Amino acid sequence: MSGMFHDAVSRLGAAPLITYYDADSRIELSGTTFANWVMKTANLFDDLGGDADEPLSLGLAETAPGHWVSLVWAAAAWFAGAEVRPGVADAAAFAVVGPDDPRRGRVTVACSLHPLGRGFPQPPADATDYAEVLAQPDAALPGAPDGEGAAWPGVTNAERDRVAPRRDRRLFRDPVAGWDFLAEALVAPVLGGGSSVIVAGLDDGEVGRISASERVS
Repeated sequence: MSGMFHDAVSRLGAAPLITYYDADSRIELSGTTFANWVMKTANLFDDLGGDADEPLSLGLAETAPGHWVSLVWAAAAWFAGAEVRPGVADAAAFAVVGPDDPRRGRVTVACSLHPLGRGFPQPPADATDYAEVLAQPDAALPGAPDGEGAAWPGVTNAERDRVAPRRDRRLFRDPVAGWDFLAEALVAPVLGGGSSVIVAGLDDGEVGRISASERVS
């Protein structure tokens, strides 16, 4: 992967990076905690035979684009040197899906999206439970830098690294899957030291209270 994003992830500190709200939970990940999840996830990708030369099909980018687990997987794929493609392509080499997504790749990781990262009550069919990531180490070796390699459909690693950094704390409500959201909610604060508050499925009053309490710009 191109080095700037990797270096920025490695330097993340104790300040909040991602704060995620839905009807059931508030989850805050500091930069350090987010980086630990990224390293663990990159190691799981490698252990399951993930190949940086083949795109990672991120079903979560369609079904739960704002969820913190989806953002961790995107960053982990880049750390490993793989392109992230939203959805699950036919004959996908490596797919990452949510709890109710029946789509599968040759290798599939199913994510319960439990607030605390817990696994499924019963093992998911034809898939690895993402909860296995908890046994992975917190350190990983990055993939080989390739600025012209793809980070996302139509976006190179070098272009990802040129996303304008930001230092502010910004709120994203019910985000729509796509590069624009990923660039603004994940890449920009990683590069610039900012943070994102992501709210999914809450009403106007709840969003207003969150905006005030989180002191977003």
